[in-house]
Amino acid sequence: MVTAVSRWGNGHAVRLSKNVMSQAHISPNDTLNIEASENCIVLRKVPKTKAERFMELFGNYKGDWSCKEIDTGNELGKEIAE
Repeated sequence: MVTAVSRWGNGHAVRLSKNVMSQAHISPNDTLNIEASENCIVLRKVPKTKAERFMELFGNYKGDWSCKEIDTGNELGKEIAE
């Protein structure tokens, strides 16, 4: 893919095609680490934290749920149940 560097406010930007984004498994608002050397720029996707991933998966959940204690039966050995 060939693209151009454009001005964006006081900085610069490069547009990535949908195909490139798909191949790199990058989505809008993902965090990227940028490494630059002479004539080379490498972008690496920063893994999301477990909390961010949880909110991504379940943040819009509107169903009924609550934390509940469950009965696991009688103690079998030297467990301490308080």
